[in-house]
Amino acid sequence: MQRYLVPPSCFVGDTAVLRGEDAHHIARVMRMVPGDRVEVGDGSGTVWTAVIELVGAGEVHLSLENPLEEDGEARMELVLLQGLPKHDKMDLIVQKATELGVARVIPVAAARSVVRYQTEQQIRRLQRWRRIAKEAAEQAKRSRIPEIVQPVSAAEAWQLASQADVALLLDESRRGRPLATALAGQPGVGRIAFAVGPEGGWDPGEVEEAASLGVEPVHLGPRILRTETAGIAAAAAILYHYGEWGR
Repeated sequence: MQRYLVPPSCFVGDTAVLRGEDAHHIARVMRMVPGDRVEVGDGSGTVWTAVIELVGAGEVHLSLENPLEEDGEARMELVLLQGLPKHDKMDLIVQKATELGVARVIPVAAARSVVRYQTEQQIRRLQRWRRIAKEAAEQAKRSRIPEIVQPVSAAEAWQLASQADVALLLDESRRGRPLATALAGQPGVGRIAFAVGPEGGWDPGEVEEAASLGVEPVHLGPRILRTETAGIAAAAAILYHYGEWGR
């Protein structure tokens, strides 16, 4: 069944009104009619089945039925701090992180990040990333759209990471413990933040600053992964370790 995740403002009581791209997709792409059913959610965790009541000019009116039971998506919160990569690699990172169930993506303007977005570029990129996250969540049947925030500095990133139950930094120099070893003594955690550097990895000064705030350097083994795949590999490893893989 097709799923649409829309802002909370679209919901009023037991009804929802879809507009814009979602309404166009239902009416023109899927060619749905009154009586057809879809899944609809507010992006924060709750999803309902809904019956289409009206397909109008630029609007689709839905009648909500019972909420669906989601299989434990909220038991663990993964936060990815991603050093800004070159070109459009962030698009793939956001997509795959969403499909895995990452709750928050924090782009980091690291010392070795080649990309430096100006204000207008940041706004356009942020809108694009949020749109990619929404589409990926719908396609992967996720009930939550991850929060994508504006790029922060490395110093700000470590402050945010230090607020998690477990804070990790992937360091390709392998100065830290293996990821699996670092997770072994952390049963039942709620929020895990993990930082992935841009091309070239984190600057040694950034690693030292992170460690001083309790962000532990870890590694994924002898194989060096590209920045657009390292975070996905780490997220998958974390989910597998805690038995959340595939939920």
